[in-house]
Amino acid sequence: MSKVHTAEFNLPLVNAKHGNNGVMYYGRKTEWEFCPMTIDVVADGAASVGDVYAQPQDTGVLYNAYLIKPVAKVKSTEALLYMAKCIERVTKKQFSYDNKATWNKVKLCEISLPVTLSGEPDFDYMERYIRAIEKLAIADVVKYKNAVIEATQQVVGSSSSSPAHS
Repeated sequence: MSKVHTAEFNLPLVNAKHGNNGVMYYGRKTEWEFCPMTIDVVADGAASVGDVYAQPQDTGVLYNAYLIKPVAKVKSTEALLYMAKCIERVTKKQFSYDNKATWNKVKLCEISLPVTLSGEPDFDYMERYIRAIEKLAIADVVKYKNAVIEATQQVVGSSSSSPAHS
């Protein structure tokens, strides 16, 4: 195992990790079982119990977490992200370090997803929703960047017009 992703250690391994998409180590793909397009649920960990991450890439499990493979074929990272956040809304409220988010408990949780008129998961809606959120986040970053540039220009402009001290 390695803490760094390399050509040799190229498989993300999830565990009781808060942040970094639940990945703390990387393993050799030849030595681990793995699956793409899954949802990672952290079962244990003081800060990480109930964290849920979309794992669109091949991913393996080290410990204290498990992968859920959606029954319906999920084709986009956006739909996977949407479903992961729907699950996390439930798991973060219900589970804790003293009440682990094990599969036997989480599989009984009711998770609400948007559905089509025929009752199938509405992946199109999920994808559009996540893309809209991404656009809003990008717009906020651009606003922030522009404000920083403007503030910098004001500081630079005001200091260059100040009389020089000798």
